Amino acid sequence: MSNAILVRHGQTAWHREGRYVGTADIPLDDEGKRQAELVASRVAEEEFSYVYSSPYLRCKEMAEKIASLKGYTVTEDKRLREMDLSRWDGKPLDDVIREDGELIKNWMEDPISRSLPGEESLPQVRERATGWLKEVTSTHPGEGILVVSHGAPICVMIADVIGLPLANAFRLIVDVASVSIVNCLGEFSNLKLLNDTNHLRGLE
Repeated sequence: MSNAILVRHGQTAWHREGRYVGTADIPLDDEGKRQAELVASRVAEEEFSYVYSSPYLRCKEMAEKIASLKGYTVTEDKRLREMDLSRWDGKPLDDVIREDGELIKNWMEDPISRSLPGEESLPQVRERATGWLKEVTSTHPGEGILVVSHGAPICVMIADVIGLPLANAFRLIVDVASVSIVNCLGEFSNLKLLNDTNHLRGLE
């Protein structure tokens, strides 16, 4: 059995300002850096031997903080990047809803065959993210793996593990700086922990 610890990156200035971040490569803000420290302390109690990260700064900063506690190196993989909805990058979420509300509504009704603006569809995100998870757990059977990624890849990986239809993947809540854990056992894979944020208590 391989355990995969799925960590979502911390806060950036755009998160604080209510802007869509997406594929924009911006770093953690001061709050996000504090979250990274708390996440690192939280996962230190877990067993893992490898640390992987999306190539974006907000993930790499957190991954490096975690890896440094155990003297590990961070392996980047572009399959862990966020879903590409580049037209929205940097836009206030209220503006996104006002300008593309009908598009979003239609996508939520059928996220499999309909697409949002950008370079890839939700099935394409699933293909790369779940492909990565299956590959890395096969490469390290029986070992713990930690990955720092984004909301969409983490949601689709968890959905795949528990057999949740892809169309319902975003019914899962995966907050910034949260920790989720899946046990990878082939057809017997299961979800051990979802969206743990208890380590963030005390932060505003």
